[in-house]
Amino acid sequence: MLITAVPMAAFAAEETYPVVIDSGYSSSQIFMFNDDGSIKSKVWGLDVGGILSSVAKDIPELTLSNLEYLAKKDPTRLYKQINKAVNNAVDEMKRNPDGTPKYNTGTWPTKPEESNMQYIYDNMDSIEHLQGTIHEKRYTPILCKKLGAKNVFQFSTDWRQEIILCARDLGKYIKAVLDYTGAKKVNVFSESHGGQTTGTYISLCSIVDKGGETAEKLASLLRMKVSELKTIFNLDYINNAVLNSPAIGGVQIAYDLISGNLHADVTRIIEFYEYGNNPLYEIFGGDEYIWESEYEWLLAFAKLDKTNGFLNKVIQQDDLMYGIVLTFGSLWDFIDAEHYDELKAEKLDTPEKQAAFAPIIKNTDFSHHYVMPYLDEYLSYARNKGVDVNIVCGTDITTATGSKINSDCLVAAKTASGAKTTDYGYRFSDGYTTDVNDSLVNCTDKTHNHVSPNMNLDASYGYLPENTWYIEGQFHAQYAYDSYALELTNKLLLTDEIKDVHSDSNFPQFETTYNAKCGVHAKFDSSVSGRASSKDKALIIENLSKKSGIELVSIKVEGSDAAFESVSGKKIAMGETISVPLTSSVNEKGMTNFTVTIYYLEDNSLFAIDSRKFNFTSDNSELADFDASKPLTKVKMSPIYIKAQTLTTHLQTLIFQFKSKLLFFQ
Repeated sequence: MLITAVPMAAFAAEETYPVVIDSGYSSSQIFMFNDDGSIKSKVWGLDVGGILSSVAKDIPELTLSNLEYLAKKDPTRLYKQINKAVNNAVDEMKRNPDGTPKYNTGTWPTKPEESNMQYIYDNMDSIEHLQGTIHEKRYTPILCKKLGAKNVFQFSTDWRQEIILCARDLGKYIKAVLDYTGAKKVNVFSESHGGQTTGTYISLCSIVDKGGETAEKLASLLRMKVSELKTIFNLDYINNAVLNSPAIGGVQIAYDLISGNLHADVTRIIEFYEYGNNPLYEIFGGDEYIWESEYEWLLAFAKLDKTNGFLNKVIQQDDLMYGIVLTFGSLWDFIDAEHYDELKAEKLDTPEKQAAFAPIIKNTDFSHHYVMPYLDEYLSYARNKGVDVNIVCGTDITTATGSKINSDCLVAAKTASGAKTTDYGYRFSDGYTTDVNDSLVNCTDKTHNHVSPNMNLDASYGYLPENTWYIEGQFHAQYAYDSYALELTNKLLLTDEIKDVHSDSNFPQFETTYNAKCGVHAKFDSSVSGRASSKDKALIIENLSKKSGIELVSIKVEGSDAAFESVSGKKIAMGETISVPLTSSVNEKGMTNFTVTIYYLEDNSLFAIDSRKFNFTSDNSELADFDASKPLTKVKMSPIYIKAQTLTTHLQTLIFQFKSKLLFFQ
């Protein structure tokens, strides 16, 4: 009954490639359908009110169970009651151990004529649930403005299922978009689980294009003829593909969840929300500016060891683990290849469990044994066939679940990009360069420096060393809150201007986030971001704030003899930059790490001094000597948004400001 408002003929004269948006985990709505295929009800769409209403029914019993736990120290009854509450809340979302839905549930809309942004804008007030089809709500309007809403399509998939099934759905959708529009190719923007879906889809296209035994295995799994595969998995369908924060090689927090190693990192979670939200905006109105780093320190000392232990035990209960968690094939596919077989043996430790979950496992086995280990090969093959695949990911943040790894808060940098990373708290020692004789290295050009300024990541080992960009401090899928990431994404997705990480010095392979929360950005005047050499004459400091001017206090250099003119009292207006001359040059030998910390005041900041630390690597031609016997150097790790004050100093500042106000009024 839904009739498209955008006729196919409207696309005939367009040279612009349609954009398919493949969004993150749980972004697609899930519906319960009647026998005739009509929608009965929505069972998933981030309806917090509905979830709370369901849980509210169990509050009295939960309260009694909690009191019993506190009195007797016996959690048995509480475990059972929590399990009951969770099962009731998500009952309609459940799947069976064989991967089939427990109820008649799935996604909608799935046709291009119903998920085209022009149609959605024209009909979302009159057709229920259509507005929930819009994914990437900050980026979608930008694309619609640039391309026209008729050229933007919202892909939905049942994210509960295995990734090869999501990739199959994406292939069918892309083919349908091409048929609907008459376009020759599409551009695909994807993030997180969408990046895993798109990356897997491109890999399967490469497998099909190559043919052979692996393609035959894929056809068997999907119950298709080998000759039919190319109607879905076809490299000719895609022009540009951007994988932002892709979960392509696994998700650390999924492993933490299933293995029982869940540990909430309160500071990181608060930082995540500070980075991309102003939670008070919808309550109080005003500018929707980004919060500054003024609040996470309040909970930096919070300890949740007992809570974390309790949550892990709750999740590990059989009715939750085997009744919900492990029935989602997508969670199996989130386990990285290194831990997959080990975790599978641990959780499916009886013939009965193995038999029950066999249909899911045969699909996730294919992903882990035939796709993940060869991502570099398949993505490179696709690029050689004309598909411009590019990856953008955040780095240098520990995970929200407490894993001390180089990540974007949710996905490890090594699984998102394939890069080699050091253990948390260490970096490669000065003088380190890529061992081009290592068989795992994917860029053997000795003139290319793919080592991050922090010297804790070597992109030469990545899936696509020449086509992967890293943004230090960018939280998972928060590209829309980072002006650099957003502009880079637009260029990679909509143009052919950037061929690789060497194409444009304005978009170097390594950058630090431009998010407004971070206050300032800094780079040397004659080097790309994160690099420095004796050729540099000044440091360029930019005010990132969206609501305030700043006043510089001082600059601190560690690990280098470089020095700057005094900056005390120098002011930088919103969006402006200032050049601070060097009084002593960067003369360190090449591949030497040093840091520059900028201390500043924000006009209407709650606290006295903010600061941001930047890592740089000397880019001078004479390299430092590398001691192979000590390949790693221990470094002091600090929060991404470090404050100049300790907790005591924060309190002293508050007291001082309070006294000052009293004195003023007197």
